[in-house]
Amino acid sequence: MKTIRLINISRPRFWIYVLGTFMVGVIAAGDPRLLDLKTLIILGTLFWFFTYPANLMIYGINDIYDYETDKHNPKKIEYEELVKPKDQKALWWNIALWVIPFFVVLFWLNWQASVAFLIFNFTSVYYSATPIRGKANPPLDIIFSSIIYISPAVVGFFATGNTDIPWLGIVGGLLWAMAMQTYSAVPDIESDTKANVRTLATVFGRNGALWFCLIAYAVATFIGFTLLGWILLILGLIYLSMVITAMVKPEKTFCIYKKFPLVNAVFGMILFFLLVAEFLM
Repeated sequence: MKTIRLINISRPRFWIYVLGTFMVGVIAAGDPRLLDLKTLIILGTLFWFFTYPANLMIYGINDIYDYETDKHNPKKIEYEELVKPKDQKALWWNIALWVIPFFVVLFWLNWQASVAFLIFNFTSVYYSATPIRGKANPPLDIIFSSIIYISPAVVGFFATGNTDIPWLGIVGGLLWAMAMQTYSAVPDIESDTKANVRTLATVFGRNGALWFCLIAYAVATFIGFTLLGWILLILGLIYLSMVITAMVKPEKTFCIYKKFPLVNAVFGMILFFLLVAEFLM
């Protein structure tokens, strides 16, 4: 397969999701300037893993197992890549080539970071792959998806050597990721229903799914406000307003979906620098 097509399959606009949470986890663990050279090399290796390789694995496997659904979905044809059966073997080889070498990092990670790294890889594969196929077995769809997007933060935190992790913040992150995953499935309700694929969005229906997003974002916002103050409250209100807009104006649902990468990138940047400011003060 051509390199440009593989990069498109990896969804560069979504790299920030796992890479951003990894960096937030690293910064939340403390001042990185105090880390030794060996730890910095390990973190640099993980940083590279959470760019192209990890995302090729997440979205490539998703596209392999979603072909029967994706061929009915205009979003995949017009907005993303449609991976046809003839391309799947080559895609598997590329995923293996880019991902497996990074498992050597397990020899240098502490056990907490190693477990988190293995959990990330397990959920990334079996979110889409059989026999588990979490994405078609609600509520495993939102559980696996949220773990995929938040576990990099846990990997990054533990990889620094700090094991005193703020678990309430992880819970808030999981709820935020569950809301994001559910919202992203709303535009796919029709095509998923045609392909007989069950997701939380198809089970709840459009309105029920959006209400779930609203509640999950509200709780995540409250947790963020509790831990980091009013800035997280303002950021949370932005997400809530996006969901409410989709509720009131259904025709805006997909348009709002396309804005999530930008909003999430800005959110992650603000959170990152907010944490940096904490240890600079």
